[in-house]
Amino acid sequence: MNGPIFEALKRTLKAKGLTYRTLAERMGVSEPTVKRIFHERNCKLDRLMEICAAAEVELENVLGSMTRGPGPANHVAPEIERKLAARPALLFVFIMLTEKFTPAGIMRSQGLSEASMFLYLRDLEELGLVALGRGLSARLLVETPIQWDFEGPLKPHFETTNKNFIGWAISHMDGQATFVSFSRRMRPETAEMVRREAEDLAERARLLAHHDQHTTPEDQLVGYKWTFAFGATPFPAIMPIGPHPRDAGAKAAKEKRALPA
Repeated sequence: MNGPIFEALKRTLKAKGLTYRTLAERMGVSEPTVKRIFHERNCKLDRLMEICAAAEVELENVLGSMTRGPGPANHVAPEIERKLAARPALLFVFIMLTEKFTPAGIMRSQGLSEASMFLYLRDLEELGLVALGRGLSARLLVETPIQWDFEGPLKPHFETTNKNFIGWAISHMDGQATFVSFSRRMRPETAEMVRREAEDLAERARLLAHHDQHTTPEDQLVGYKWTFAFGATPFPAIMPIGPHPRDAGAKAAKEKRALPA
């Protein structure tokens, strides 16, 4: 057995949150034995099947994911970002395609007609982002995941999308969504630890989603969104507190600043 199989297996273990120790316990062997197998990247087929059974994953799915693992982020050309910024609906169709929605899935989600879906796909083809196939099918011509320029022309759309999502989450905390927001004072070292743990959780969520997308029929998948912001709180920017209205000194200072020089 060669390296790519074990790299795919390691991604599966990480996505499922399984350690070598847990795998060893399920297989009835020692942890060093499991570590040696993964280090040497070689074992008999029956042992490989045993590992897959312990990880609760089909060998076929592991083999299929060997060339479909999450790769490094890619970019689209700045001029393409500008054209997408001018057409938000087209941008959102493309984003859903990069999130592994099929055209049929986008139609169901957005209530689009076949004619609208085809026209959106044709517009994306003209931008060199997809290649149209038979019927309502399209192949992405850009490798995913995509790292967008958050300071570029698409910034207003991403800000609006996340504001809309946060607003929706706050109003659907009865079970459809989770919203957590708080401010606390802590040491920068503690904040850095929290940030790393959040990034690790986000990476695990991405791996789990990647696994599901290649092992589950699309009509059984539901789109979920993760929005996370963490940093030293810029209180004056997000929670501005001006002088008290009855503060005579502040009012006089304000009037003085307004006088011409």
